[in-house]
Amino acid sequence: MDYSLVVNGFGNAFLQEFGCPCPRCARKEPVANVSVSIIGRDGNDREIRWHALVDVGLGVVDSLRNTFSPDEARVDWLLFTHWHPDHSLELNRLGETMRRTARRRGETFSRIPTWCRSGTGKWLARNYSYEWYRCLDGRPSKESEPPGALLDPIPLGTEGIKVTPLSVSHSGADFNPENFKETQYNCACFVIQTENRKTVLLWDLDNRNDWILNPRTEGQKKTVELLSGADTLFLDCFSWTVEEVVGFSTGHLSFATARKYARVLRPAETLLVHMGGHEEGEGNPGWGWTDRQWEEGASKLWSAEGLPGTVRVPAMGEEFPL
Repeated sequence: MDYSLVVNGFGNAFLQEFGCPCPRCARKEPVANVSVSIIGRDGNDREIRWHALVDVGLGVVDSLRNTFSPDEARVDWLLFTHWHPDHSLELNRLGETMRRTARRRGETFSRIPTWCRSGTGKWLARNYSYEWYRCLDGRPSKESEPPGALLDPIPLGTEGIKVTPLSVSHSGADFNPENFKETQYNCACFVIQTENRKTVLLWDLDNRNDWILNPRTEGQKKTVELLSGADTLFLDCFSWTVEEVVGFSTGHLSFATARKYARVLRPAETLLVHMGGHEEGEGNPGWGWTDRQWEEGASKLWSAEGLPGTVRVPAMGEEFPL
């Protein structure tokens, strides 16, 4: 089996705001929340034989329609970074689509094996109870390890690829659904490894992940080592410089912090995802920027600071070898 990764979406939680005149909100091309598909193709006929979907926010199911032929459509695993709506909004659409697909093919529908962290599982069962119990075969990690901890590799049941989750801090999602005043680490990022390549999905984390810059424990050092030297790093870039609005953390990275992380992790290529910009305020760098403006601004600063590898914004539907 040959594996690759397809970009389903890379947009901010607030894809387009009603009434906003900025170029980013006025764009007409298809947009979707951050998501990728890990697909396995048969080495001979090149048909898609296996598919793990990472996050299923707004617009993602439309993206999948453009990736799969009618005969190839499948979801063998669903992996969640966390429970926020921009990563789970199309859960019903995905589940019911796959149920109808099975019926159309004369097959028995099997609930989709689903990996998430323990707290995210509780949130999903609470917010999407119909889908959780009817469409998904939930397999939560049953832990709440602190940021910087490596978690057990996900038992995907396919050979030649390894997906290892790690715990990250992402404020706004790190609390117990049964007691909102209690911190519970619910968010994960992923390292995807094959024999030849390493890809890191590092989105929806905040600037409280100091362990990346200064790992203190042996566990954190091991995690940073695994994150380092990736062929491709998908990196959260919510804003240009702003990481706090009206006294509250945005829960994401600015390009200023993203550059610090990239300098330490030394990827060959960095792909910016989750770009927003409204937080900057009109007239400031990042505000209303299109994807190309983000890429141009980032590339200029990347080169000026001598940061490792290259930086750009991915394209919808773009495919990367794994």
